[in-house]
Amino acid sequence: MADSIFKRIQVVQIIEETADAKTFVLQPLDGWVPVYKPGQFITLVFNTHGNEKRRSFSLSSANDEPMAITVKKIDNGEFSRWMNYKATIGDILFSSGISGFFVMPEKEKYDRVVFLAAGSGITPCFSLMKFLLQSTGKSILLIYSNRTEATTIFYDDLKLLEEKFKTRLTIRFLFSYKQQVLESRLSHWLLSHLLEEYLPGNKDHTLFFTCGPADYMIMAGISLRSNGVSSQQIIKEDFSPLPRLIIPKPPDTNAHQVTIHINDSIHRIKVQYPDSITATAKAHGISLPYSCEAGRCGSCAATCLSGKIWMAYNEVLMDDEIEKGRVLTCQGFPIEGDATIQF
Repeated sequence: MADSIFKRIQVVQIIEETADAKTFVLQPLDGWVPVYKPGQFITLVFNTHGNEKRRSFSLSSANDEPMAITVKKIDNGEFSRWMNYKATIGDILFSSGISGFFVMPEKEKYDRVVFLAAGSGITPCFSLMKFLLQSTGKSILLIYSNRTEATTIFYDDLKLLEEKFKTRLTIRFLFSYKQQVLESRLSHWLLSHLLEEYLPGNKDHTLFFTCGPADYMIMAGISLRSNGVSSQQIIKEDFSPLPRLIIPKPPDTNAHQVTIHINDSIHRIKVQYPDSITATAKAHGISLPYSCEAGRCGSCAATCLSGKIWMAYNEVLMDDEIEKGRVLTCQGFPIEGDATIQF
């Protein structure tokens, strides 16, 4: 893999955050100078028994800090377990790049930002919070759910931030072991109560970021919308590694040519359901950016220059991005004729 197209990075420091989560400070090699926005993730490429596998990890660094990711061990997570149990200082990792849509909108009009995070979902939120506190004057509310104080990633760092920016940052820690309903698990009832407590009245000038397990994200999204928050005010991050079991059929299942512009190269492939653009490119040995292959992360996003690309699933692209022609190629199928896309 050393001679591949992937970028090399080296682990230069490991920080134990909790018993099952570590922060890895990374040094880009070979002259690579990564440019990224707070809230984005880096996709690491692993080779297991000759098979290439990719996993995305949120960057916890921001501003002028060295690039870092924070990884929580998942019980059945092949690579999160390897990172926590076996990765050491000096290890060389490979990356296909940095991407993600869990970022501040380019044209935003929000005075307040609310973060809803559970467990390791704090990682991209932490990056964004540091950036906003140090680079803007926005007010921030963090509602952060965990089992206990000991399992809370960045607990001490967050307490320090709250003290330093006491007039702008408010944190509400929720711990599921507690019996008090106002301090335990986040629910629709509790979130509604907290919104009324901290954000009474009109919420039009408030932006919401949510990151956590799937059921947590579903509950938070439904609760926010029922409390008068529009979908355009909600930005969510979902790194579920589970594949899609069912791929809906596009309105046109015929084969069409897709012309791909990437890295000053042009590739032409015939794409036909059930194989997506990404899957077809992989079968032809064409390297395209991707990670989850489920329409959740946005690593595979490209711009449709001509023709039509139909998406089976999309959990990251906002309406205004779709209007600009952005598509997810891992869930994308050409319809009604040939199409051209550019990365």
